[in-house]
Amino acid sequence: MKKILLSLLCLLFFSGIFAQSFSLLDTNGVAISPGATIMFVGEPTDDVIQAIVLVKNNSDVAKDVKVKKVINAGDTLAGTVNTFCWGLCFPPTTYVSPISQTLQPGDTCDQFFGDYNPTNVYGASKIMYVFFDVNNTNDSVAVLVKYNASPAIISDDLISLVKFSDAYPNPAINVVYVDYTIPESVNSASIVITNMLGSKVREVNLGNRSGKARIGVADLVNGIYFYSLIADDQLLLTRKFVVRR
Repeated sequence: MKKILLSLLCLLFFSGIFAQSFSLLDTNGVAISPGATIMFVGEPTDDVIQAIVLVKNNSDVAKDVKVKKVINAGDTLAGTVNTFCWGLCFPPTTYVSPISQTLQPGDTCDQFFGDYNPTNVYGASKIMYVFFDVNNTNDSVAVLVKYNASPAIISDDLISLVKFSDAYPNPAINVVYVDYTIPESVNSASIVITNMLGSKVREVNLGNRSGKARIGVADLVNGIYFYSLIADDQLLLTRKFVVRR
């Protein structure tokens, strides 16, 4: 009996050490797994590609929360600029927010914005953001954000011949449509759907040079999805749509 009691006490002790007070959500309220990689897509010419992450306090006490960004060597492309906001916005040289946000029990904070300026640089950069309790820095949750500004340099002449509409209806419930036209020089093309974690959830082969692609989304969970036009194994264009029921 004593051994059983001791085991239970140890289990409770270690559970308390590793318990996390915080969870992360996207703007649709869909949970983001701790440590997951999420992707935000834009054009190299965009002024900013913005990542928005919501932070929830799951504990039964108020928490003073700060955020820090972690960038390892080679994670960001040379010449690009990144900043973040946590209530206030800070310059690129700030890695830990000088101020905290107080989250009451059950509160969800929408004051975080990660801003990435690709400055006409093609490719992807990765930044990790860690949200932590200032009174217990081990009580934290992190997310790795991938800012994707077109992963390959594509011929402007080819893109100018392509028509790739915004997805509709948006938000989508059961099905989403995309109007497209691809030039004669393209041998094969498809539309690839990925979730915010970068996982492919659907691919539709385009058998005609032009038409309306019908993509079923009834089995997809609510959230943000990206749809990309792939032509001859090259990514030409990426846009996003939302599934919401």
